[in-house]
Amino acid sequence: MIVEDAYVVEQGQLVIVQVKKELVMPYTWSADLETGHAAIDNQHRQLIGAANALSDAHRNGKGLQEVERTMEFLVTYTVKHFVDEEKLQQTYNYPEYPAHKRLHDAFQSEIQELAEKLFQDGPTDEFIAKVYVTVGEWLFSHIKGEDFKMIAYIQACRARI
Repeated sequence: MIVEDAYVVEQGQLVIVQVKKELVMPYTWSADLETGHAAIDNQHRQLIGAANALSDAHRNGKGLQEVERTMEFLVTYTVKHFVDEEKLQQTYNYPEYPAHKRLHDAFQSEIQELAEKLFQDGPTDEFIAKVYVTVGEWLFSHIKGEDFKMIAYIQACRARI
């Protein structure tokens, strides 16, 4: 995706600055993102792939319908992933489940708001960049932080059995 504007914070204010066009590289799955739980890792790959597909659909001019379809997949698959992950947490009585669920709920709301914005305003460059960065940054941070802790707890529970 080509990005022309960048958002920075200067003295507590959000400021848009013009930058040279540059290619945003697609997110890639790597071993350092693997939690060790095959189903969860596969779902994480799908979500990262959806963010890349959204960017690709827009960048390659595939049209509004394809961008909307990809965004809808991202919304629905996020819900599926969170439900599956939360069931796993409940099965093992994960003590941080309530906090983890709140993070999921907040992100799900953010993705839903972005989807609504897409349907209202269309797939502008700025919008696609925002979705791409929002999803990518959240996923990578969440996987490496919260999901690693969750899976470590589940693996410890399984080891005791």
